[in-house]
Amino acid sequence: MKKVKALSVIAAIYVGAYAAGFFSSFYISNVILRYFVFDIAATVFTFVFSVIFRNSSVYDPYWSLTPMLFSVMLFIEKGAASPWQIVFLCVFNLWSLRLTVNWIGTFTDFSYEDWRYRKFRDENGPFLWQFINFTGIHMVPTLVVFAGMLPIFETAEHEMNALSLIGDAVILFGTALEYFADRSMHAFLGKTKEKVTCRESLWNYSRHPNYLGEISVWLGTFLVMLPYAPEKWYYGIGFVSVAVLFNVVSIPLMEKRQLSRRSDYEEYRKTVSRLLILPHK
Repeated sequence: MKKVKALSVIAAIYVGAYAAGFFSSFYISNVILRYFVFDIAATVFTFVFSVIFRNSSVYDPYWSLTPMLFSVMLFIEKGAASPWQIVFLCVFNLWSLRLTVNWIGTFTDFSYEDWRYRKFRDENGPFLWQFINFTGIHMVPTLVVFAGMLPIFETAEHEMNALSLIGDAVILFGTALEYFADRSMHAFLGKTKEKVTCRESLWNYSRHPNYLGEISVWLGTFLVMLPYAPEKWYYGIGFVSVAVLFNVVSIPLMEKRQLSRRSDYEEYRKTVSRLLILPHK
């Protein structure tokens, strides 16, 4: 019941956040600017409640829920209903839905908070912590994901072609990577009490297959757009930003944590690829 109540509260927060975003941007005519203002306003609203509940994991589902909402809204607004567009919408939202369901499965109640947020809170004073909380934990991911969604603005407006299926396939590949990586990790943690490294399934060939899957999804989103709007090549900044975020921030933090908690992690690092799925070194 604690989990159900906590999820109900978070659902209410997100309804309020998206309402705040909608009304903040309602009169803006430029489509990209309107959705950008919507995104920023919704993020600020979510941040306020993460402070109220002293739990920054209130923001965690934003990464997957907002792309789902924006893609559906854009396709309805633009009347995008060709077979190729519907295929993309289904494939993209399969990723979004799976990631959201995975978060619901791991979330317990408001006693749960991502270990990285706790680390930043414990290591910094109140003022610096809230600065990190607002910028690094809330606003930076919002901006990165918005950049990743830029190709969808083109996808919703243009008639697509069969070459876009390459991008759809890459999105499905990334979604599958995340699914099997999460599934094998949950199974490993459920049966192993020792502080050793998971080497099962994809984790035996990549130290971070879930991050590789996420980067692949945003790369695929860009590749869907590229055949019919090559002049917008600079929209590739989205998947590049995701790759930089994971490689510069997320992976180093995770590796440092694992080195301090897993006795065999140093040996694991020497033999298993950092990101790409490759044979052992």
